[in-house]
Amino acid sequence: MWKTLNNPPVVVALFQFKYNPTGIKLNDFLKYDTLLKHNFPIRKENIQVGIDLGGSSIPLGVSKITGTSDAKIGSYVYFSVDQKIKLEISDSKITYIDERRYNGWDNFKESALKSLSPLTDILTNIEVVRTSIRFINRFTFDNFDNPQDYFKTLISSSEDNQLPFPLRQYGFRLLMDVPETDIYSIVNQNVENVRTNNFIYTFDIDVLDNQHLIFDKETLAANMENLRQVKNEIFFGNVTQKTLDLCN
Repeated sequence: MWKTLNNPPVVVALFQFKYNPTGIKLNDFLKYDTLLKHNFPIRKENIQVGIDLGGSSIPLGVSKITGTSDAKIGSYVYFSVDQKIKLEISDSKITYIDERRYNGWDNFKESALKSLSPLTDILTNIEVVRTSIRFINRFTFDNFDNPQDYFKTLISSSEDNQLPFPLRQYGFRLLMDVPETDIYSIVNQNVENVRTNNFIYTFDIDVLDNQHLIFDKETLAANMENLRQVKNEIFFGNVTQKTLDLCN
């Protein structure tokens, strides 16, 4: 049983799955536009544009050039009224993003799966080729002289005053494989405003599973629990009790 934080540091929670688009075109999702707009009343299109100049080169300065453009809709993005929740649909993946105040895992999982309900007919029996969750956690510290007071995974120099100039910002990235599974995690940690009295620490955990599944909400729900297990092991394994106290 994982600890419950009264003031969780999550600023963005995301669930995504990639699928094999065989037999499905992006425009097919517009059949469910009315249903989607019950919870996501605002729809926008992301336009992708390619320009082919043929064998022409672009000269320096102001000039007229001739080319062929190819513009198409890359994805449909549905937003809640306050635009803090969105559902992005492309021809190969669907992404649920929640930027509201985090209200616990069960609420997030239920909302993510509920957002897919209008699409059940078109998604039933498609092949899911990757699932992922991503949680961006953000902490603000008045003092960060001793990072080990807050986090267990750190970067450091071998000698004092090793850096030739004052540090403004730093970060590092970890890629971890979960043994005997198709799951891996990308973890980014960075500190901003190092030279001020207001340190912003971002702890970004992305957990991905390359296991192939047949779309089914119960199957996805179970898969999300597996991803959460990994995410929590990374989070709680890296923060100290002092950091947890700041979240309660």
